[in-house]
Amino acid sequence: MTEKSEGGRWTFGNRTRFVVLFLGICSIICNHGAYTTISFTVICMKDVIEEHVARNQTHWLQNSADVSFVFSAGAIGAIIGLVPSVPLTTRFGIRNVLTFYSFSSSIATLLVPLAVSIGYYPVVVARLIQGFGASILFSSIGSISEGWSPIAEISTYIAFLSAGFQLSNIITMPLSGVLCESELGWRSIYYIFGGVACAVTAGFYAFFRDTAQSHRNVSTKELQKIAAGKSETSGRREVPYIAVCKNKVVLAIWSSALGGNMSLMTLMIYGPTYLNKVLGLDVKDTGFANAIPYILATAVKFTAGPLSDKLTNVPDTWKMIFFAAVAQLGMACGFFVMALTRTKLIAQIAYTAAIVLAGVNMIGVVKCAQMVSRQYIHFVMAVNSLISWVAIFILPIIIGYLCPNHTPEEWSVFYIAGGIWVIVMNIPFPFLATTEAADFTKPGLFCICFTNGNYNVINFSVICMQDVIESQSVANQTHWLENTADVSFIFSAGAVGAIIGLGPSVPLTTKYGVR
Repeated sequence: MTEKSEGGRWTFGNRTRFVVLFLGICSIICNHGAYTTISFTVICMKDVIEEHVARNQTHWLQNSADVSFVFSAGAIGAIIGLVPSVPLTTRFGIRNVLTFYSFSSSIATLLVPLAVSIGYYPVVVARLIQGFGASILFSSIGSISEGWSPIAEISTYIAFLSAGFQLSNIITMPLSGVLCESELGWRSIYYIFGGVACAVTAGFYAFFRDTAQSHRNVSTKELQKIAAGKSETSGRREVPYIAVCKNKVVLAIWSSALGGNMSLMTLMIYGPTYLNKVLGLDVKDTGFANAIPYILATAVKFTAGPLSDKLTNVPDTWKMIFFAAVAQLGMACGFFVMALTRTKLIAQIAYTAAIVLAGVNMIGVVKCAQMVSRQYIHFVMAVNSLISWVAIFILPIIIGYLCPNHTPEEWSVFYIAGGIWVIVMNIPFPFLATTEAADFTKPGLFCICFTNGNYNVINFSVICMQDVIESQSVANQTHWLENTADVSFIFSAGAVGAIIGLGPSVPLTTKYGVR
């Protein structure tokens, strides 16, 4: 129940951050769902193919290379979108950037049926725009969490926001399966998801603000809770790209993402294909079977996130390493089981377990990224996203080479290689993981160093100002540097000035901030 306080402003019972969390989840669900619709609908566009066959023509859907490039086009669009996303977010904030990207993706989704009716290249263009719009979603998790989550609730916030990806699959896959075989047909999927995504994006823009401090519905009590334990920053600072890229912990995070994201993208994108062509499930069963792991993954995230925050007796570093190990080793083991078994039930259980366990990585590796990079999380997450999109781009090439006929034997080779890849790329993380904010997040460091240096420079320079003394001696004058009392007072003047400056510093900082 909402509460009215502080000048008639609705404060939602000091829980405005949870309203923001809900809107963030909805935005991710709708926009990610709009992007992934094509992963399922390509297996039920039979009417389009039949029309071309009736005219003795070959449709691009019958050409595996063309279909693969349509998948890859989304990744290309995402990579294009990621390049300007970091400077745009730094300058305009995540609210404006996410809204622009989301509207782009939503409109492109609405236009996909028209593009399919026109031809191959319009579909590629629509897919490029979809990818462009979806590229910001992963980065938005970090930015929204940084602006709205208290440190004590960071695991819950990250887990719940990231659950939007699983929830989108839970909704998209079964709904697509039903609509594909209904009178409404596959085109209705794009109209529904595109339209809903537009509406949700508009609602998100209307209510969301980049930080809790700038939102009129946040009470003083809630603001204090959100700000507790966070270092003072000066808003949108330029990203120290070199310092971030040289940080060992960040490099370990990116290495883990390189291993885990590529494997997870395989399950997310080629899951329907694997279930349909390798395990032999029909279209409707494929939709529901592919939704099961995402339902379980969502439940695990909703449990593991709050659980991690409540285990206050366990060091955060240990918790992050544990959840990262569960996620990555669980996915690797799932790959090995799928590679070695020929039993459909066991393969489906392993497939489900791999996706479910991969979900807790958000409160392992991603939480570490949040704690280490703080106000620059959007850049670290953008690189994580880039790794995912590059994986999506090259996966069709790899799978086209290793699994051209989609036989169990071909997929076994791929899954064994994938399992080894995950393990190798995650070796550095347990040794480097930490909850300490990196030095590059402390913008006052250089300011303090140089300011203090400016103050102390006179301590040394007084002993080497001989040229000034000599110039005075030529004129038969005594320089104050030759008078011990004068020199002592110069030193004391610094202390007097500091005492004068300290007087108003507390009220000024309270009113205007440390910046």
